[in-house]
Amino acid sequence: MKHMRNTILLSLSLAICSAGCDIIEEPDNPIPGAVDDCAGVGNGAGFRRVLLEDLTGFRCPNCPAAADVAKQLQGVYCEDLIVVAVHCTPTFASPTAAPPDPFSTDFRTVAGEEYVSAFSPPGLPNGLVSRREFDGSQVIGDDNWSSAVADILGQPAQFEITFPQVSYDAGTETLDLQVKVDALADTTGEHNVVVYLLEDDVIEGQEDNRVPGGIVYPYTHNHVLRDNINGTWGTQAFTGAITPGQTVTLTFNDYVLAPNVLVPANCSLVAYIYRVDNDEVMQVSERHLIP
Repeated sequence: MKHMRNTILLSLSLAICSAGCDIIEEPDNPIPGAVDDCAGVGNGAGFRRVLLEDLTGFRCPNCPAAADVAKQLQGVYCEDLIVVAVHCTPTFASPTAAPPDPFSTDFRTVAGEEYVSAFSPPGLPNGLVSRREFDGSQVIGDDNWSSAVADILGQPAQFEITFPQVSYDAGTETLDLQVKVDALADTTGEHNVVVYLLEDDVIEGQEDNRVPGGIVYPYTHNHVLRDNINGTWGTQAFTGAITPGQTVTLTFNDYVLAPNVLVPANCSLVAYIYRVDNDEVMQVSERHLIP
């Protein structure tokens, strides 16, 4: 739980590739069960969508297999499953050399490091599936992601999230946005909203123990967490008794795009509402930064 903000030491091992190892291009892995076009596929309003936070790293040799699991699930569930790649820890997400080395990017974020400290995964890869407990743990291995996602999908939603306004000024690289939350059912307690900034098509290296030489380059990193627009733990939206029809609109103006963003056109916004007492994400929504 995030209320125990103690610093933790992860027992994480890093597979070091020798200077003479081969670098190969990203393999084209088929995704069984995926659809070719997700447009319009999903349960729609009134049902819960799922947030899968993939705790990962570009220097984590076991992580690409987990990313493939997330990609497969997203290909099956489409807009009902929103994936965020949270590259984290100095061991797995910090650079090893300067450009043009394939591991020259610092993928870490302030929020990502705080989430690792709060949720204490025993290693990477691991994930958070709407931050809900599954078999007694919020931290879930990729072999159980499918079951954990299926446990939530199709449930009636307590909230709906939309983006009434998103305005990006390319000249100043500033963003103004509104996030609207509608209560759909009776509930109670403190609920916060967090807004993520993600980026797709980030080209960098990736350690992968499944390939000869152990490195894939170029590797396309998608839905990479770049920043939290309103902080690690977000902004309070509701507290106390909540009844259907209640609405909260949160406004964020003059947000300057994070300096680690490479291509704003490849960015998207993810907003989610969660219960503060147990961290469970009750609803999530995503839209492109630039339509």
